[in-house]
Amino acid sequence: MHRPFEHAVIVGCGLLGTSLGLALRNAALVRTITGVGRRGSPSVKTALDRGAIDRTSDDAARAVSGAPLDGSPAAVSPADLIILCTPLRQFPAIMKAIAPALANGAIVTDVGSVKSQVAQWAAAFLPAQAHFVGSHPMAGSEQSGPDAAKPDLYQNAPCIICPNPAAPQATARIVDLWQALGARTAEIPPDLHDHFVAAISHLPHLTAALLVNTAAETPAALALAAGGFLDTTRIASSDITMWTDILLTNKDAILQALDQFTNHAAALRNAIAAGDSAAIAKTLTDARQVREKMLDRRKPVPPPGDA
Repeated sequence: MHRPFEHAVIVGCGLLGTSLGLALRNAALVRTITGVGRRGSPSVKTALDRGAIDRTSDDAARAVSGAPLDGSPAAVSPADLIILCTPLRQFPAIMKAIAPALANGAIVTDVGSVKSQVAQWAAAFLPAQAHFVGSHPMAGSEQSGPDAAKPDLYQNAPCIICPNPAAPQATARIVDLWQALGARTAEIPPDLHDHFVAAISHLPHLTAALLVNTAAETPAALALAAGGFLDTTRIASSDITMWTDILLTNKDAILQALDQFTNHAAALRNAIAAGDSAAIAKTLTDARQVREKMLDRRKPVPPPGDA
């Protein structure tokens, strides 16, 4: 059963934050939504205009407290749900700012792509009366900003929840929340999460960027690039600030993934240099088989009784 929250505060009204506001509104999971951004931020205004949020503020603590805001003179209940949707390295300052305003039992979560460092920040900066449950909906896009937001962005997207062992009820509510938005949830500890996403999310982004930079050394070749190159490098167009923060906050796991990738690339290079067709074919065959199995697992299961 999906219990609605009284007041959610979304800190950061970009693609993910605005999409989350739209989704929460459509699913009737929150009664009041406040969006927080920098003073004069066009993103917050766009999120308000699109109906993703009800109130705006440039003061995260005041928004969390439920106090009256400019343009919203009536007070609302203190926030019982706070979602951090800014670049990762802004989290510590936000956590410190909202800590004194957090109500007893308030749940703080996030949409960040790194979990171990965020959990450490939460333990250091958030008060005991609030509960932090990390979450990571894997539903990003090379597009950014609230104009690109979609209410169904999280529909059928994987969402990793990092349980808080000290707050099982808060963990259950966050799992319930994402499932109500159509996400496919998995509960994984922060360190394992970071290891996994380094291989399946962070390394692909680096690879796309390096492919573009390598091809850019031959400008005439770029002019001939077709669908395969553009599809493979799509995510190289992603938000630079967000990805810089990800790479620096998950450094150890990403370096390990890069080392593994480098070893595979060196082995393939050696096979090509030696004219070893069997080794080349094995590399390509192994990759194709793994990918086809992955795609098979993602095929929807037909309802019982369907032909």
